[in-house]
Amino acid sequence: MPTPLDGWWQIDQSNALRSLELRRLLQLWEGRRNGAAVPRRDDFSAEELMGYGGRVVLIDVEQAPFRLRFRLIGTHVTMAVGRDSTGCYLDEVYDPVYWDRLRRHFLQLIEDRRPLRMFGNMAHSLKPFVAAESIDMPLAGSDGAVEMILQGFDFEL
Repeated sequence: MPTPLDGWWQIDQSNALRSLELRRLLQLWEGRRNGAAVPRRDDFSAEELMGYGGRVVLIDVEQAPFRLRFRLIGTHVTMAVGRDSTGCYLDEVYDPVYWDRLRRHFLQLIEDRRPLRMFGNMAHSLKPFVAAESIDMPLAGSDGAVEMILQGFDFEL
């Protein structure tokens, strides 16, 4: 069966978010920069992130070799996707065609060090009938390198 990429996760570099919750999350990220290109993970409290109704995902960035691992997946996301992949590597969760596209997206996000909006459907999670929007935002470690990605999701179920 061919992998359906049409309509799946398009990138919008203008970050024209439709979701009010995701706009609020992006404003929080912008406000925490404090003159830096990228805010640090420590600039956000767990309580703040919990205030987004389970729409938050945290992804650890490993550099050598490059891999991404789900650190936290909010309950709203796990319910929409139909699974909890917390602790799993993205390259183990997703079909290689989807993973290749996601990998390129995250490498661009890390290199550009700026948020990116994605929108489309959840075909990569075997739910092409679920429309989704996300904002992916880099977070720096103490050395300034991007060590985590903060994602916010909203769904049309």
